[in-house]
Amino acid sequence: MNNNSKFQSQPQNMQAQQILLQQLQSNGQSGQSGNYDYDMYNYRMGPYGQGQTQGQNQSLPSLPSQNNHQQPPYLRMSNPPGQNLQYASPSLPHQHTTESINVTNPGSVYWQHQQQLCQMSRTANVPHFYARQYAANSRKKNPYSEVKSMNLVDATKQVVAVLEEQERSVMKSTITQNPALLHNKKMTTDYDDDHMQEEQRMRLKSQGRQLWCQLDLSGQGLTILSPKLFQYEFLESLFLNNNKLTEIPPVISRLKSLRTLDLSRNRISEVPPELGMCFNLRYLFLFDNNITTLPLNFGNLIELLFLGIEGNPLDLKIANIVAEQGTKELVAYLRDTKPGHPAPNPRPWLLLEDDGEVIDPTTNPEAYSSTTSDSEPDSFTLLSYNTLCQHYAPSKLYKFTPSWALDWEFRRAALKEEVLSYKTDVVCMQEVETRTFHDFWVPVMAEIGYKGVFFCKTRSKTMGSVDSKKVDGCATFYKSSKFELLTKMNFEYNSVCMGSDKYKKTKDLFNRFMNKDNIALITYLQHLESGEKILVTNTHLHWDPAFNDVKALQVGILLEELQGVLKKFGHTDDVKNANVVICGDFNSVKDSAVYQLFSSGSVTKHPDLDGRDYGRFTDEGFKHVFKLKSAYDGELPFTNFSPGFTEVIDYIWYTPGNLRVKGLLGKIDDNYLKNCIGFPDAHFPSDHIAIVTKFQIKKGISSARRPDFKPDFKGTSRKT
Repeated sequence: MNNNSKFQSQPQNMQAQQILLQQLQSNGQSGQSGNYDYDMYNYRMGPYGQGQTQGQNQSLPSLPSQNNHQQPPYLRMSNPPGQNLQYASPSLPHQHTTESINVTNPGSVYWQHQQQLCQMSRTANVPHFYARQYAANSRKKNPYSEVKSMNLVDATKQVVAVLEEQERSVMKSTITQNPALLHNKKMTTDYDDDHMQEEQRMRLKSQGRQLWCQLDLSGQGLTILSPKLFQYEFLESLFLNNNKLTEIPPVISRLKSLRTLDLSRNRISEVPPELGMCFNLRYLFLFDNNITTLPLNFGNLIELLFLGIEGNPLDLKIANIVAEQGTKELVAYLRDTKPGHPAPNPRPWLLLEDDGEVIDPTTNPEAYSSTTSDSEPDSFTLLSYNTLCQHYAPSKLYKFTPSWALDWEFRRAALKEEVLSYKTDVVCMQEVETRTFHDFWVPVMAEIGYKGVFFCKTRSKTMGSVDSKKVDGCATFYKSSKFELLTKMNFEYNSVCMGSDKYKKTKDLFNRFMNKDNIALITYLQHLESGEKILVTNTHLHWDPAFNDVKALQVGILLEELQGVLKKFGHTDDVKNANVVICGDFNSVKDSAVYQLFSSGSVTKHPDLDGRDYGRFTDEGFKHVFKLKSAYDGELPFTNFSPGFTEVIDYIWYTPGNLRVKGLLGKIDDNYLKNCIGFPDAHFPSDHIAIVTKFQIKKGISSARRPDFKPDFKGTSRKT
């Protein structure tokens, strides 16, 4: 078991697990949980119970090498803990002889793993095997001895370690060969570590800190599992081996934090498809059951490193994939074989009252039936969409996406169809490759009456002509029949900061801020029908949550520089009454300094800024003169959807003095999401979703007629 401190008290308090077991049994169906009390486990403690370990060890043979890999060390496990104990057993389930699956290549390294680990599983045939062994290891006088007692999970981690090391080497070489991928979160070699840290952060946020997260119910003679077991959504390891289970409830899909699951040596004949939703699983042991096939939903088990299938009458096609190519290739096969989900219901269009409340279509259907955006000359629509640059979407990082759905040609066609279907007057996209903008988007959008501008990230300046075209940036298109472009500007946050004396050059500025190449694209548009001028900013902030201070500084610089843009091109000092829309991928959640700065007008003391020095920004606090509100106010549960992170991080900010939100694109069909663990997929071509807003330009309250208008930061909601 893991030696993490949060597990330390678990094996020392076995009575707690006994009580928990009785509670779980009492909540199951009466008479189907074994019909015995835990009092049956009274036994005489031998030397093991007195803290003495067994002196005799069984050696698991070394594994054959493959492709000159370094052989893993010899695996040693002590005699099963408690084998010298005398107790009244409820009789362990498997009394029949198990036969090995007759795969085509039984000598492959992957099948050797199967057979050796399966044999180790068969020796773990006493109640609470894992908890007992962990307790035995913790009592050893020398915890650093060369030979340690090892359980099935420990052994499995060793035999896959060499293959993991090789994959990391391949990943590093890929990054080195393509400089256009540098500085991106999805292409760094420590992405897996960042991914796990982010998962832990989200888990702590939603569930709180747990003192225990492993549960050993092995060898209890269980025939049915209580639904209450699956309320422990914080569980990371669950051991149900050596019982009499014939089925696993579909509700197991609730255990999203589960990383290890041992169901070996039961009587299971069918694995529920819902188990495929436990996408954090790394080790799944199904040894010695009656399983004949695996559900295609196992294609969602993107973190799975080892799947134990030996000792089952399994379909030879599946078994041969495991034997020849390993667990990961089986998951990929099931993922690509699985038919796509039926298309979801279209995202609903939400209409808003003047006070910002959503109009209920069931109580006021007339409002929706009479909607015609083209007949409203004082309105315009705007889309913001991170389209997931093709260079940031290798199969290594989007393992849950079928290869055909991840293919760039497929995604590009899907993006085109989706963007054009919204028919918005302004289209703001992030993560658009330079070449894709010029060769694909410009002709596509020009054909239907759009003009566009583009600005790529800073690092393109240091590259050759070929590699620089692979760098992504922000693209803004506008309908030439609706808007006229007055001027455009580009912001490189680091260049703006270095080029002005008003930004103090601190150590944090050089070490944390200057090496980020994020940008903003600003278009100053005139609405032809109303004559109003609107400043539209399209930006993409840095991704890493460890640099939330950098994002706050990027926004602080943006909002300060926008004032100068409005004064210069708007020919007025009254910038607080200007029509401003700021949209994009801000990589910031609601409790971030970035969100607070946008919504409240200032941010001084915030955890994101603790211990950082950015001159007056941190000494006096960040602040701006605009009154900004978010167009969305809780209508979307997320804008970024991935297995380890599902949050709202894309926004459309606007000044409510002259603009009013009249409509929004709603959320994705809940029933569709029940079978998804992340995007992109067959129907959603990016890991972000599009956000769309309809704005109405308020009549009679332009800046010239509202000299007395003052920013009001009393609330962050668009509701007035």
